[in-house]
Amino acid sequence: MSFGYGRDLVVNDVSLSIPAGAFVTILGPSGCGKTTLLRLLGGYLSPARGQIFLHGRDVTPLPPNLRQVGMVFQSYALFPHLTARQNVAFGLEVRGRSKTEVCQHVDAAFDRVGLSVTERDRFPSQLSGGQQQRVALARALAFEPPVLLLDEPLASLDRHLREQVRLELCRIHRQSGVTTVMVTHDQEEALASSDLVAVMQAGRLLQVGPPRELYDRPRSSFVARFLGDANLIEGAQLGMTPKSLFLVRPECVRVGHNWPGKIVALNFHGADLVADVQCRDFTLRLRTRAIGELAVGDKIALDLPQEHLWEIPAEGDL
Repeated sequence: MSFGYGRDLVVNDVSLSIPAGAFVTILGPSGCGKTTLLRLLGGYLSPARGQIFLHGRDVTPLPPNLRQVGMVFQSYALFPHLTARQNVAFGLEVRGRSKTEVCQHVDAAFDRVGLSVTERDRFPSQLSGGQQQRVALARALAFEPPVLLLDEPLASLDRHLREQVRLELCRIHRQSGVTTVMVTHDQEEALASSDLVAVMQAGRLLQVGPPRELYDRPRSSFVARFLGDANLIEGAQLGMTPKSLFLVRPECVRVGHNWPGKIVALNFHGADLVADVQCRDFTLRLRTRAIGELAVGDKIALDLPQEHLWEIPAEGDL
């Protein structure tokens, strides 16, 4: 599937199969096309090429209201003149549900997202960002869609609240079984929440797989770097295949004796220390539990366990 503006393709020949009931995260930097891809899935944009199937049915020509897909926008898109209850009821009312059904589904949706009874009759301006997020999520879940689309749902929340809401999203997904597709640029959110992660760059889908597989076995240096701190070392520097590129994560580097060097930077991360060590003609990053008193300028020797070295395929990079 492709989509663009003029000659510029924002989504370039993307093919993605999402298992029913899975939690899939589309991950990538700003401008990579991930939100555009989500809007294509929701029917808010039409592809220039390709088709979109939902449970085996071609929904490409259908508008959003006929796709039975719930969408939570980054801006929440709540009606400011309606209460939280009225916002959630609106979608059900335009679908022709009876008053009894509307009341039942609205209360069930609010119970599911954990919005208190007193908050349900407040206007959006009277709610916190986290509460507004829950209203937007309740609105998307109220008509029990088979697919839920989330566009950067946690981006505007502070760190503590973001973690709370992330856990709520995972709980709701487990209980409802709804197929969920989330867009984010936050690697921690993607790795912690997802059954599958799809990494995009410049409109292309680079790699799709379980979080652990992408983190430990990336197929390109871009995926390796984007999913966390990465030591990328040329094979020649390790005395191995000259044209190869190897990944070792900082937490897999060990204090040892094979690679002597000097600490050139040191950062405190709570229980962990992160040290950049100059070893010969390359720098290695070490992440470890506090090991005595280290300081910039200290000499230290490192080991690179063979089982934690991953050779990145030469054809993996764009």
